[in-house]
Amino acid sequence: MYRVVYRDIAGVTGASPVYYNGLKVGQVIRTQLMPDGSGRIAVSFQLSTSDLKLTKDTEVQIYSADLFTRAIQIHLGTSTELAQSGDTLKGNAQLSLTDAVGEQIDQLKAKAESMIASVDSVLISFPQLMNPKAVSDIDSSFTSVRDALASLSRTAERLDRLVEVESITLTATLKNMETVSATLARNSDEMDHIFTNLDTLSRELAHGRLRQVLDELALTSAELKKAAVSLNNSEGTMGKLLHDDSLYTNLNAASKDLDLLLEDLRVNPNRYLSIFGKKDRLPKLSNADIERIGKVIEEKK
Repeated sequence: MYRVVYRDIAGVTGASPVYYNGLKVGQVIRTQLMPDGSGRIAVSFQLSTSDLKLTKDTEVQIYSADLFTRAIQIHLGTSTELAQSGDTLKGNAQLSLTDAVGEQIDQLKAKAESMIASVDSVLISFPQLMNPKAVSDIDSSFTSVRDALASLSRTAERLDRLVEVESITLTATLKNMETVSATLARNSDEMDHIFTNLDTLSRELAHGRLRQVLDELALTSAELKKAAVSLNNSEGTMGKLLHDDSLYTNLNAASKDLDLLLEDLRVNPNRYLSIFGKKDRLPKLSNADIERIGKVIEEKK
């Protein structure tokens, strides 16, 4: 005798058959509540043949043998350890056909109710959709769509005409491009030679003449800098002329004396030369001469 514990044994009685792969191999002998107060039900059955050996992991399932009869079927496990008489095996239960049909009907009922609600919403919205304003809006939308399609059609026609008119120009442009490319291909050797000469010239400028010119410019710049430093330090004649104004003062004074002498020679030539080649021993000074000599003496003080 073996025992299996279930939550619900609906349809199983104390005489329900036990099957293995469709073959009746035993019978239920007792059903009773578990004494632990859990509400579970223990089903005890016994085998009518000793040729079937139950393993420890055998599963005992309640299922619907036909539309109205519930029975128990055995599914052997893979364990090598055999179950002993009095052991409690693992059990489960399939839904009865009535319960399965009821569950399907409940699902169909829920879908039908949802569909009816959707249809009801559509029926409620339909009168609102078909009011004059909504119909006018729909007509306007279709009119806008037709206008847009007509505009696209006109644009396509203009593009076709443009391509047709400009096809000659496009063809001529492509021919010119082809001619230019052919000319470049024919003169590729000469262009390579020109590029080679330019490359050679640039290398010569970079490594020869240009370097020499830059060196000479650097040397000239250094000499100019040295000369500027000498001038700033009052070295040499130019430096002294730039920083010492005594020469300018002396030259200015000599220039004034020379101007005075020439003016006196012009006004009183007899002081220096006589008609007979003799100097005038007692030159006469005019008032203007005395005034100029006084100014010179005042300036030299």
